[in-house]
Amino acid sequence: MDHPVLEIVRFTTRPGIDVAGFLADAARMDGWLEGQPGFIRRRLGQADTGIWIDCIEWRSMSEAHAAAEGLMAEPSAKPFLSAIDGGSVVMTHLDIRHAA
Repeated sequence: MDHPVLEIVRFTTRPGIDVAGFLADAARMDGWLEGQPGFIRRRLGQADTGIWIDCIEWRSMSEAHAAAEGLMAEPSAKPFLSAIDGGSVVMTHLDIRHAA
């Protein structure tokens, strides 16, 4: 049986990326995410060290993987993805075992 999944992506942006513009690019991508099967919610946060965490909740692991594959071909995601330092990306999927 599939469990709900928490997708956590840790990254930094490339040097010189404007935070306001980056957040606008993230918001433009939300419509696509919200239309993906299994999408529950997204939270994007930044630490004072410059590290970003993109946390997306999915209904199942298979839906999370399908969305991750589709994201790379999604035009609305390109500005957001191109602002990320690719070498800094660490993606983790966790089965949600408790939620309040």
